[in-house]
Amino acid sequence: MSNFTFEHNTKIEFGINSINKIPNIIKKLKCKNVMCVTDQGLVKSGVFKQLTDILINSQINFVEFTEVEADPSTKMIEKAAKISKDNNVDMLIAIGGGSPIDTAKGIRIIMDNNVKLEDCSGVEKVDKISTPMMAIPTTAGTGSEVTKFAVLSDLEKDLKFTVTSGLICPDYAILDPQLTIGLPAGITAATGFDALTHAIEALTSIIAQPLADVISFESIKLIFDWLPKAVNQGTDLEARSEMLKAQLYAGIAFNNAFLGLSHAIASPLGAHCHIPHGLANAVMLSYVVKYNVPAAADKYAKAYDIIKNNVSSEGKYDKGYQFVKEIENLNKLCSLPSKLSEIGVDKKKLDLVAEDALKSGMLKFNVRSADKKQIREILEEAY
Repeated sequence: MSNFTFEHNTKIEFGINSINKIPNIIKKLKCKNVMCVTDQGLVKSGVFKQLTDILINSQINFVEFTEVEADPSTKMIEKAAKISKDNNVDMLIAIGGGSPIDTAKGIRIIMDNNVKLEDCSGVEKVDKISTPMMAIPTTAGTGSEVTKFAVLSDLEKDLKFTVTSGLICPDYAILDPQLTIGLPAGITAATGFDALTHAIEALTSIIAQPLADVISFESIKLIFDWLPKAVNQGTDLEARSEMLKAQLYAGIAFNNAFLGLSHAIASPLGAHCHIPHGLANAVMLSYVVKYNVPAAADKYAKAYDIIKNNVSSEGKYDKGYQFVKEIENLNKLCSLPSKLSEIGVDKKKLDLVAEDALKSGMLKFNVRSADKKQIREILEEAY
């Protein structure tokens, strides 16, 4: 019998038109001045206007911050935090992908603690949080709407760092599948692979646990079943809904079991090579799973049986390597690149990526240990 602790700190509203529940939540919390956080892509697509129209129609005061960057920087977040203080903001609503949501997490850390974000890098270094936050994902990938992680960037030092604290989980998550309909195929594919990486790495983490495992297996099954359709038939509401559900499950799972080597590599690929996070995981996942098979064959074999809808008589190691092939095939079905050279990574930076991956806190949760030489060999194979 195993002991485990399972955390979940976010109230979830899932379903078509769930965005319309926002005014009632704000009024219930008795908040008077809201800051809406997003990026220019959501402004141009009209999705952000759906949110602001709801607030206007409900006579809720709000200020907009629409300058979120792809890799949220400390400087940008400090600017947003000053705007929030100047406008007496008492609630944050983030709408978009992981960047707006992580930005809002950073804003409220500064608002409620008056600290430098760099000083909160690491685990449980946030003292308090009092400002309510709502997250509305428009991509099916990051799971940020239910997690205690914020991945931020110090652009001057060319460095990404993670703030990890149970206090920064959003209080509310609104998951409305209709908001993901306009997502381009390439972003749908890459964010879907980010979710798949979350589920697989949580499943094989050294602190994996039974409840997170159940959620991870279900997420993996949903992604293999629905991601190709979401990519190739982007207006299919059922596919969009199932993918939004899958990434939610993966987010809840890795919030408890953490991640592994693929994410340890993806972070420096973003910092040094400016590769989008989901795309980095889409390329690296199969190579990392292949490396991990000797230590994770049992769970990979079960995942293989689940996605194939049968229990075959093959041995667990054979199934583990078949699972790698299934990941590679899913990558092809989603028209994603499979090599680092295809996404503009400078080969001269592989040593630097390996060196920084070795420093990642995620690496220590990977099911199989890896030194710099082994990480460099994985990167070489992926190049």
